[in-house]
Amino acid sequence: MLVGISEILIYLPNCHSLKDKRSIIQRIKALMRKKYNISIAEIGNKDSWKESKIGISCVSDSRKVIDRVMNKIMNDIDQNSDVQLIDYQITVN
Repeated sequence: MLVGISEILIYLPNCHSLKDKRSIIQRIKALMRKKYNISIAEIGNKDSWKESKIGISCVSDSRKVIDRVMNKIMNDIDQNSDVQLIDYQITVN
């Protein structure tokens, strides 16, 4: 069994309150859970209006599957017009 873990730092340029931010983050989390069957949570910068740190985990028996899923997730987040992907790290153990 392999576990892929990713930490993603995103910027939310159009947020003017924590309520705006939480709404956008909740939509992203729900979409990613449904589309990729992963675990996802906001893990940092919870009190900042403009930034968020998101943690993602994916379990598989194949590193190729984990790499493919994580790359698709990064592309989806990068294509989202509400956020800008600043940085990410992917670790497979």
